[in-house]
Amino acid sequence: MKNPKSFRNHILAATFLLLSMASCVVRPAAPRPSPPPVRVEVIPRQPSPQHHWDPGHYVWKRGRYVWVRGRYRR
Repeated sequence: MKNPKSFRNHILAATFLLLSMASCVVRPAAPRPSPPPVRVEVIPRQPSPQHHWDPGHYVWKRGRYVWVRGRYRR
């Protein structure tokens, strides 16, 4: 490279590319905490023989565990 401006432009372009690639690094997600203990539910009377009990459980919503009550399903 005989022209110093051309060399400088190449160095600037390489620096820009390297710096822009540094922003592409993806950090691993933080591990979720364990869910709280399962709640004890009083199971109501079965509406009919066709229904079965679906026990309650926790779901992860907006950064925390939320309890979903148990219910009968057909």
